[in-house]
Formats: sequence, C-alpha cells, structure tokens
Amino acid sequence: MDIDKLTRPNVRELEPYSCARDEYQGDTGIFLDANENSLGSVLTPGLNRYPDPLQKKLK
Repeated sequence: MDIDKLTRPNVRELEPYSCARDEYQGDTGIFLDANENSLGSVLTPGLNRYPDPLQKKLK
C-alpha cells in the first residue's frame, strides 16, 4: 500500500505544523499562551476542574 496514492497532491505538499514554542530561542520559562501562571495555581487545593467521573462521594 502506497500512502502517496491515497492522498491528494495538495495534501502531500503541506508543510508540517511548526510549534512556536519549539522555535523559541529565549530563556524565559513562562508562556502565557499556554495558560501558565508564574504565581502558581489560583485554585484552592482539592478543588478539581472536572467532576469525579465515578461519583464516589454520591455512592
């Protein structure tokens, strides 16, 4: 099986995605685009963003 026969020419010519974070040459360790916070988490310890999928406390 040849993948080139299964894909359109314009798809084969696409450039692969290049993450800006991989290309970054600086020494800053905080990236605000990734929702990072240099001051730590604002959530209270033990507070989850998503509910427990097993609902252990209700059972």
